[in-house]
Amino acid sequence: MDYQSRYDELDEIIDSIDILVDKITDKDYIERLNEIKFDAQNELDEVSDKLQEEYDREEKQREKEYWEGVI
Repeated sequence: MDYQSRYDELDEIIDSIDILVDKITDKDYIERLNEIKFDAQNELDEVSDKLQEEYDREEKQREKEYWEGVI
């Protein structure tokens, strides 16, 4: 799975919902949109953690390759 693409997509969804909520006055739609935003934010948090793990693994691999090259 491409975590970066999913992260970017979820971030765009959240930003777009925020803009839309600011533009409308219908309380029912605002509430429903905020529920969707809440779901997207939860998924974004999960993807963010996985993305950080991926970055950490890549960093460790680069560090390992560096030290193997030095020795």
